[in-house]
Amino acid sequence: MYQILLVDDEPYVVDDLFISIPWNELQVEQVHRAYSGYEALEILRQHPVDIVVTDINMPEMSGLQLIGHTRREWKHIKTVLLTGYSEFEYAKQAISQQASAYLLKPIGNGPLMEVLEQLLLEIRKEWETRASYQRTLQTFREHLPLLRDRLLNGLLQGRKPGNRQLVEQLDQFSLPFTLERPAALLVIRLEDYFQQHDVNSMQLFEYAIVNIAHELFQERFAMWSCKDVHDYLVLVLQPLTEDCRDNLPSLHSQMIQTAYQLQKNVSTVIGGGISVIATGWGSFPDQVYSLYQTAISTIRAHIGHETGVFLKAEDTAEKRITTLQSLYEPPTLFHLLEASNWDSIESKVRNIHAELIETDGHSPEHIEEAKLYMETAFYYFAHKNNTMLGDITGSTMPGGGSFHTPDKLLDYALRMLALLKEHFDSERKDMRSVLIQKVHEYIDLNLHYVSLNAIADEVKLHPVYLSKIYKAETGKRLSDHISSAKMEKAAYLLTHSALKIYEISAALGYSNAHYFIKLFKEYSHMTPQEFRDRAN
Repeated sequence: MYQILLVDDEPYVVDDLFISIPWNELQVEQVHRAYSGYEALEILRQHPVDIVVTDINMPEMSGLQLIGHTRREWKHIKTVLLTGYSEFEYAKQAISQQASAYLLKPIGNGPLMEVLEQLLLEIRKEWETRASYQRTLQTFREHLPLLRDRLLNGLLQGRKPGNRQLVEQLDQFSLPFTLERPAALLVIRLEDYFQQHDVNSMQLFEYAIVNIAHELFQERFAMWSCKDVHDYLVLVLQPLTEDCRDNLPSLHSQMIQTAYQLQKNVSTVIGGGISVIATGWGSFPDQVYSLYQTAISTIRAHIGHETGVFLKAEDTAEKRITTLQSLYEPPTLFHLLEASNWDSIESKVRNIHAELIETDGHSPEHIEEAKLYMETAFYYFAHKNNTMLGDITGSTMPGGGSFHTPDKLLDYALRMLALLKEHFDSERKDMRSVLIQKVHEYIDLNLHYVSLNAIADEVKLHPVYLSKIYKAETGKRLSDHISSAKMEKAAYLLTHSALKIYEISAALGYSNAHYFIKLFKEYSHMTPQEFRDRAN
């Protein structure tokens, strides 16, 4: 289904085309109307228009200028230029460069439909070409390194998709990794020699290092690489043999020896030093996050400013204080509160509670950490919405002290969320009621010329967002309310004034009295004159 925009500074031209063309036969889903070039640009920014039909001679912005804007910003849009006979020679020069087609005014429905049918056929063919398998496959291949990088970074940060989804992604991205088979990590830090170069050179160095690693490991290990949030290169290595569990110590020794060789080859071939941290084995993908955290902790604790270091993370392992993964992994509680996504917020809180219960090594200090983090998020959300948290919760903060169990923390967090949701839902409803009232007042005062864009400017909202709010609050489209308000005003003027019908039409912003009469008959099932006669 397609969308078309009709543009002319003479409203009756636009309105007549809107009424008289059988748009359904052309598979046109929506027809937009604009009465100036600037109004047309606003509609183009808000809607996925396929074809623009515009008059050439308009004040402020001509049809040629409008087409020029359209070709620069929305190259896919087809354009039809409407021109008078006296303007034809002038228009013909620009038509060959910009417009898809032209028609001489006055316009007949038949010629316009023929032009539109041809342009819609061209659009369909263009989309079929774009959607072709080869082009899609080529685009996928071009983005494959980025897709692999993002997926691995997600695993390193603890964001693991479901097993079925992960298996599908591994297959799509041509990654020969097997779930639950052991894997180990190499975390590589590029040293000073590399840091002196610009971004483009760094990308080439990183590409070269990954290629050297692939050459060294490919006989025994599947390898998957990415650049992490610390600008380290991370390699995930998994044995290729299915029965690897019986031979893990030997495979680990081979991996360490090859990693030493990688460090040496990078220094020899490229001329720069790298530090390498090698982890032990862990189940893929469930333990990738913990292996990565161990490696990063090792870098912080044992490398510092030293260069060219090689360490096995397991050799430096001490009793490790675990971190609350679910507390800090995205989306954070701060982001979820900003979005007012209350179901996801509760799910986040319950995930934190579950981790505190199920994971060994979490002390009362971890419970206090979670409590302080949540409390900070609650303060932030309240203050960002111009409200004191104490005004929402009352003079006494729920659960103001420390907690000794995860269950107490969960109870506190859920009570706080209930108070926040109740307060801001009520406030939002009041604000929207005031907004709808302002919209109605503006419409009543400006019935002679009112549009969605004008109303949106008045209430300082984007037109699309305003339309959604209005529909959600009233159950009606804003355009329907405007039409209804105009018809109600027309009915009042017909029975309480001596204004002629064409004067009432003009007073309500209709430049074409015939169009007004048609709309009024749809509204009251009578013509304006019949309505006036019956009232008298």
